[in-house]
Amino acid sequence: MRNAPLRLQLASRAVCTLVQPPLPLWYNDHYQVSLPSTSSFPMEKYRYIREALQRELEAAGKATFHESPLASIEDLTTVHDGEYVRRYLANELSHKENRRIGFPWSEAGKLRALSSTGGTVAAMHAVCRPGGARFAGHIAGGTHHAFADRGEGYCVFPSEVSR
Repeated sequence: MRNAPLRLQLASRAVCTLVQPPLPLWYNDHYQVSLPSTSSFPMEKYRYIREALQRELEAAGKATFHESPLASIEDLTTVHDGEYVRRYLANELSHKENRRIGFPWSEAGKLRALSSTGGTVAAMHAVCRPGGARFAGHIAGGTHHAFADRGEGYCVFPSEVSR
């Protein structure tokens, strides 16, 4: 993967060329959830966005793409209610609780929720480790409608507050 040079002209008129490493990006569109035809959730958009970014950025050496890992129980329970996490993962939420989330519970949905949070955690680790990336991202991150003790608005776990 080649690095994209950045040319800067300093006030002294000297030109300095900096080499920026590729931006690490995580994605989880490989986890698909079968939804009813009446669902308004745009599941396919995440794959379309990743593919468009890959075409433009990966070929130019500006980004690398990584499948999102699954968040660990420790990642989740650091900031989420442990009983809610346990009940969601064991498919013990009530019909009303699953309806509030917006997805019917399924094994695929569970993996998607874990990878959505896991990708955000992986991006955070990429930036926070010594000598790590200056910037990193998760294409499907941003699940921000959920709370510590319940999911809502197509979000099972709010990924921005995971460890």
